[in-house]
Amino acid sequence: MDIIQIAHYLDQLLDIENIKDSPRAVNGLQVQNAMGIRKVGLAVDACQATIEMAIERDCQMMFVHHGIFWGGLQPVRGPYYDKLSAMVQANMGLYSAHLPLDMHPVLGNNRALADKIGLEHAEAFGEYEGQLIGLKGKVKRQSAEQLSKTLGEKLGATVKVIGDGDVESVGLVSGGAGDIVGQAVKEGLDCYITGEGENHQYHEAIEGGCVLMFAGHYATETGGVIAVGKHLEQQFGLVTEFLDYPTGL
Repeated sequence: MDIIQIAHYLDQLLDIENIKDSPRAVNGLQVQNAMGIRKVGLAVDACQATIEMAIERDCQMMFVHHGIFWGGLQPVRGPYYDKLSAMVQANMGLYSAHLPLDMHPVLGNNRALADKIGLEHAEAFGEYEGQLIGLKGKVKRQSAEQLSKTLGEKLGATVKVIGDGDVESVGLVSGGAGDIVGQAVKEGLDCYITGEGENHQYHEAIEGGCVLMFAGHYATETGGVIAVGKHLEQQFGLVTEFLDYPTGL
């Protein structure tokens, strides 16, 4: 199977054309290759380290959440040259999906995050550019400390908790979506989970009576690429491998 066929399939699966992303994000096939695809490397970030890992492990293609192009084409020099040169020399392609991967109802980062905390009665939540990009629902009533412990164990990450008390209604958006805490407060949610945020969001959460959890940008965005990899294995018989390169952020 060639990369154009796989890219076309992923475009449809992830609804690339209809999801409004950050103006800086470039979704879809970023780098083409010229050979059949047998193995796909899965990574959160298309950085030099994961590209080298993919080459070493004989991948003909990478599927990532954060691609190498942000804000359109860049001068091909420095780190851009190093990444592109490595991929071209190895004849390895690259496909990237940002918000379309976060939002997918079955294979997305938010769905994976919701499953880890046992979120039930999930529905869309968290407005961005006129679309709802996250999920909200209910968990078994428990202390914020217990929920953060469960989340940290499932993600293999340290969870920073702002606020305390029992929680039941929870909203979540993977990655760097701390600004949506205000929407969680307005909706009266007990807790809001995301990857990372900013200083002033501490006060928004405390003053709004909503427990805020930062579980790590990287850690909250591993689930989607892994889920898509499993889907490609089942759909096309491809081999996939998760290239774990945590940033700790």
